[in-house]
Amino acid sequence: MRFALRGAVGLLFITFGQMKFFDSILLGNHAVSLPAGPEGFAQYLDAVGIPYPLLNAYMVCLVEMLCGLGLLLSPFLPYAAILTRLCALPLMMDMVVATITVGLRNALGIPVQIHGVAVTAQPWRLPLEFSLMVLALFFLWRPVPRRAPAVAVAPEGSSSG
Repeated sequence: MRFALRGAVGLLFITFGQMKFFDSILLGNHAVSLPAGPEGFAQYLDAVGIPYPLLNAYMVCLVEMLCGLGLLLSPFLPYAAILTRLCALPLMMDMVVATITVGLRNALGIPVQIHGVAVTAQPWRLPLEFSLMVLALFFLWRPVPRRAPAVAVAPEGSSSG
């Protein structure tokens, strides 16, 4: 179960990072179009009020793609717990910022505006961003399943009396 959850979360982050890096982000309004890639995402971050939008756009894209991949691969690598936590922490921080700057604003009816046009009247954002934040926190708290304690088994034919 945990492996499937890790796979789903990792794939979602990889997909979202790739969308921002190679395509354009999903806007809820077709009246405004942003350029593809980090430059377009930077315009969105600027509208949200994020400082250094182009730098942060590249950082978000890379964190989502690389740390999402890290969540997928870390169980197969040495030091799985440490690697999982190193990947989950930046993803959780990414989702904290997304939840506060976009998700809550949409839930409160204050959509992000670009050039005076509301572009994110998307009520689905808050549950998705909050869920991804909680799942990243879960991977910080419990990066790998706990192993069952080893049970000593007496060899056949031996008597304990």
